[in-house]
Parts: sequence; C-alpha cells; structure tokens
Amino acid sequence: MGKISLAMHHAKVNIANNLFVLQLAWRIHPQRVIIDFTVQACRQFSNVFFAVYFMKYIIESISVERDFQQIVYFILITLAILLVLSMLDHWYVQRFKPISDLTIYEKLYLILFRKASTVELKCFEDHEFYNKYTKAIQEADRRTSAVLDSISRIIFSSLATISIFSVMYAIDPWVVLFALLPIVGNFYFGKKLNRLQFKQNEESVPHQRKMDYVNRVIYLSNYAKEIRLSRIFSVLRSTYQEGYDGVISTIHKYRVRAGVISFFKIFLTFTLIFQGVLLYGAYLAIVKESISISSFVVLGTAMVSGAWSLIRMSDSVVEINKNGIFIDNLKSFLHYESEIPEHAEPNLISPPRLQQLALRQLQFTYDGAESATLSDITIELNKNEKIALVGHNGAGKSTLIKLMMRLYDPTEGEITLNGRNIKELDLMSYRAMFGTVFQDFRIFSMTIAENVLMRELESDVDRQLVIEALKKSRVYDKVAALPHGIDTMLTKEFDDEGVVLSGGEFQKIAIARIFAQPAEILILDEPTSALDPIAEYEIFESMLEACEDKAVVIISHRMSSAMLADRIYYLEDGSIQEAGTHTELMQRQGKYAELFLKQAEKYVDQEELVEVANRHEA
Repeated sequence: MGKISLAMHHAKVNIANNLFVLQLAWRIHPQRVIIDFTVQACRQFSNVFFAVYFMKYIIESISVERDFQQIVYFILITLAILLVLSMLDHWYVQRFKPISDLTIYEKLYLILFRKASTVELKCFEDHEFYNKYTKAIQEADRRTSAVLDSISRIIFSSLATISIFSVMYAIDPWVVLFALLPIVGNFYFGKKLNRLQFKQNEESVPHQRKMDYVNRVIYLSNYAKEIRLSRIFSVLRSTYQEGYDGVISTIHKYRVRAGVISFFKIFLTFTLIFQGVLLYGAYLAIVKESISISSFVVLGTAMVSGAWSLIRMSDSVVEINKNGIFIDNLKSFLHYESEIPEHAEPNLISPPRLQQLALRQLQFTYDGAESATLSDITIELNKNEKIALVGHNGAGKSTLIKLMMRLYDPTEGEITLNGRNIKELDLMSYRAMFGTVFQDFRIFSMTIAENVLMRELESDVDRQLVIEALKKSRVYDKVAALPHGIDTMLTKEFDDEGVVLSGGEFQKIAIARIFAQPAEILILDEPTSALDPIAEYEIFESMLEACEDKAVVIISHRMSSAMLADRIYYLEDGSIQEAGTHTELMQRQGKYAELFLKQAEKYVDQEELVEVANRHEA
C-alpha cells in the first residue's frame, strides 16, 4: 500500500507541475495554447476519419454496391477537408509554432531572469540551489513547449483511441485486449526508463557544468591573454576531461539497465500489438470465418491507427510524468521565497535621507561555515563623513560591505538607518542609496553611456549626465575621440566596431558610474587598483570634490587612500582591531601604523630612485 500511495502522490505532483506550466503558458501566450489544442484535435480527427471511417465507408460501398457518383463525391469532400487540415497543420508547424515558441521563450526567460535578480546573493553561492537554477534555465523553454504538446495530445489521442477501439470492439470484443500491451510497455517500462534518465541527467549536471565552464572560459576575451601566456590551458583541458569522463561514466553506469528496459518497452509497445492483431484477425477471417474479409481489412487499418493513437496517448502520459519531474526544478525556483525580499511590500517604508548608518555588534557566518567571518563589528557612518576599511585580504571587508548593502543579513546584531532597522525599509529604495565601484567591476557589452548609467539612455539630460561623469573620472577625452563617442559599444562581442579599452580605462568608466548616480552613500572597493599613482591621485581628487555632500566608505590596500578618510577601521580575522583617525592610529603604533610604514618604505625607495635618475640626467 505504501508504494501505491507513493506512486499516487508522485502522479499528483507531476500532474500539478504540468498544469502549472500550462497556466504559465496561458498567461504568456494564450493564442498558442488555443491553436495548439485546435491543431492537435484536427490531427487526431484526420487520423481516425481516414484510417477507420473512410476505409470502412469505401469497403462497405463495394459490398452494398453504393452509387459510384456518391462515392466520388464522398472521396472529393474527404480530400478537400484533409487538404484544409493539412494546410492548417503546415502553417502551424512552419510559421506559427516557431514564432510563438520564441515569444514564449523570451517572456519565460524574462520571468526567470527577474526571479534570479531577486533571490539573495547566498543562493548563487549555494551548490545545490545553483544546480537547481541551472537545470531550471536549461529545461524551461523545452519543457513549456513539451507540456503543451503532451497535454493536448493526451486529450485528443484518448478520444481518438476510444473512437477507434469502439469500431474494433464491434468487429470482435477480444481485439481490445491487445490495447493493454502498449499501456504496459509505455506506462510501466516507459516510466522506469524516464526515472532512470532523470537520475542519469541529475548525476551528469556537476560534470556537465565543468565542461560548460571550460567552453565559456575558452571563448571569452577576458581570459584570452592568460590562456595564451601561460600553461593554464592544460589545466582547463584536464577540467574538461574530468567533466567528460564523469558524463561518460554516468552513461555507462545506467546503460545496461536502460537497454533492458528499452527492449521490453519497444517489444510490448510495438511488436506484439502490430503482429498480434494482424495474426488474430487473420485467424478470425480464415480459420474461424467469424468475420468477413472486408471486416478484416477494416480491423487491420483500425489496428494500425488505434495502436498509434494508443502509443501517442501512452507516450504523452509518460512525457507528462517526465516533464513533471523536470518542471519541479522550475516550479520550486519560481516559488522560492527569498529571505531578503527584493519586491516592494506594503508594510515596508521608504528610507529617509541619510543622517547616520550604524552597524551594531554584527556577527556573520556563511552557510555551512564552521566559524564566523565577522564578529562584534560596530561602525558608524554619518552624513558627509568618509570612513576607510583597511586590512589584509580575507579580513572580512567585502563581507562587511555586502551586509551594509543588505546583500546578506547579519547572523547577529543589526544595521540601522537613522535609528531604524534596515529590515523595515523597502529594499530596492534602500539599495538605491548606494553608489558602488567594486574592484571586480564588470563592463557589459553595451554602449559606454549604458555602462555609465547602468540603464537605458533616455534623454539629452542623460547624455549630459554621462559626459560630466566621464569628465570627472578623467576618461572623457579618450571617449570623445572614439568614432561614436558615448554611443560606442564596449567589447566586440556583438559589434565589430566595438572597442576594447585598457584595464585602467575600463576602471575609469566604472568609476564614472558613481558620478552619474544620485547616491547618498558611496562604496569605493579598491576603485583605483588598475590605475597608476598619478591617475589614482587625479581620480581621488575628483571623487572627493564630487563626494563633499555624500557619505563615503573606502576599501583600499593603498594606505595613502585611507589617509583621506575621517575615520579608519583596521580589520583582521573578521573583527575590528583598531579604529581612529590616521594621526591617532599612527601615534598608537599598532598594526595599522606597521602596515602604513611598510608601504611608505616602498614609496620612499621609488622617490629616491627618481631623484638619482634626475641627478644622473643633469
């Protein structure tokens, strides 16, 4: 009983999953659903009418000697109807379906992308969730079309099968028993085969991801120089081979079972029913003489048509079961409730103008981590104030910024804006308060203007905003010299006239983003890492000028940048070790002073070398 109830539960879940996608398709493109069902009905009508009733009429016409003209009219009308239905089917397959598929895919992927943009950051760092997201993306478009085909086919194939087997039952009731063979073949063995294939696909995903990663890295320009100037290709090749070997080993693991199950499925679904009904019909007509030769001919054509209708119906049921298993990933992904809801909620309020952003006794531990990444963090950032977070790599600076922008929520403690917990604030409005430039910034294959605005260029006001931002980031002269100015495409991925700038120039364009945003808090995470000291000085000079009325958080390994801050926090091992102004920290002679003096020694050495070179030239 337990297995039966479990099977019923799985069946209910799979049906619910298919209906979920059907509702989704109806919401996206209702005309496609209606026409899909209409075409499927016409196909089954043509199949049943021509294979059974048309043949039955012609053979009976010979037996009862119907008027020839009447037979000709019947044939002509039948051919005309079938021609119209064939033209409808051709239009659907060649014209309507491809275009409507693209429409469904576009809108469905927009739904998926929108959902992906609203789940919290930790989801993309979770292996299990990322696998589920990957499978949902990979299967979404194909499964939507498959669900429409399967549901419409199972409805009208069922009607066609009932109609055909009623004719066969009238000839001989025992013939209908042959209908059980495809049911056993497809439902029992087909279901087993589908579950086996699903397990195989599921086990192949981690290996396939390795192959996909190498494919992606090989053709992306970001990695081109490193691949050509090092031996990393051999590592990539090994990674690809590992993925390939993993996929092959998974196939080998299931091939014997899959082969045996496939044999019984095909034998029961096709061989026995086709050969069995013909032999049984021949026995009835020749040996028992219980049916006429004309009935035997009708039985033969009805058997072929009925068998295929039954096979289509059982295939559709199996496909529904298969779709249901895959759709579960899509459904669970779309129904995932984010712990940090990105959409506007009526109980959340818009954030007030910044007076103070305070982090109180924060502690944060990543999921699955044994120890805390941050502990006992208390920081205040006031309006028009500039603070610096300094420390070695791994000290927790970037994680602290993620908490500040509410990409994560702290495990303990709270973050308040003007005394109100930021969890009470509308998330999108709260994040809009921040302007950010990260060390690992990304340049998109879009125009320079769109890369600066991080949205579409909508007006002349926007154009002027972009130009001013590029001037402040000291890269406008370079952009103005390009053939299309701020409308120039960056990278050559989609446009042969696109440009590939230097790392420093790309970084200046990324920095221009903060000048184009009406942000109240600026996050500068190593914003000048790709720039030389002179360019760094000029950029920071522009930043300070533009940020006079803003709160600023600077993250930098270059201690000269930290000197510009009103208050400095030195982090180590996830906690604040020292805090104060540059002068106070230097007087304390602690870890900050030690790190600053080590860097200062390098700058002194460089200055001495310049002086020696100048004296030599003199």
